[in-house]
Amino acid sequence: MTAPREGSRSDDRAPVPAGASDAELLHAIAGGNEPAFDELRRRYGPAVARVCRSVGADREDCEQEVFARIWRKAALFDVERGTAAAWLLTVTRRTALNVRAAGERPVSSREVPELAADPPEVDAFWLDGALGRLPERERTVIELAYYSDLTDVAIARRLQVPLGSVKSWKRRGLNRLADLLGEESA
Repeated sequence: MTAPREGSRSDDRAPVPAGASDAELLHAIAGGNEPAFDELRRRYGPAVARVCRSVGADREDCEQEVFARIWRKAALFDVERGTAAAWLLTVTRRTALNVRAAGERPVSSREVPELAADPPEVDAFWLDGALGRLPERERTVIELAYYSDLTDVAIARRLQVPLGSVKSWKRRGLNRLADLLGEESA
């Protein structure tokens, strides 16, 4: 996705400001900013992959098409109509369903899955995006604690770090996560 857009501005390689919101990234992508696109892809790549898998689409083709559409359609995002994460999820689900349908036999209208995302799926999408924005050690500790159900002591052993470090990283990570998720719900 590094091909410049027709009429792209001279700031298409401008660095992304630290802590840029998802909405700011989409605005920059609409202007052809490749570093903003790379950052958005880093943040939402795992969430996009999960949605592509959940609808049964070919994961790699689906992911590629999702991010191609985001690159082309970023200018359509309107902060007045909803959050960036909700817009990204909508693009992802619709693209995944289209990719899956392209590889299948024709289906009846009764077989077509619902396009609207369930609230838990939206929450999981936001959470994946927010986790991707955390520093690696904070993200790792949170994932081990909440996805692998490990105690702080077990995490410290696995990572071979002091217990106090694990506790500090987890607390800081949870605080950052709350801030990031609060940003999306605003």
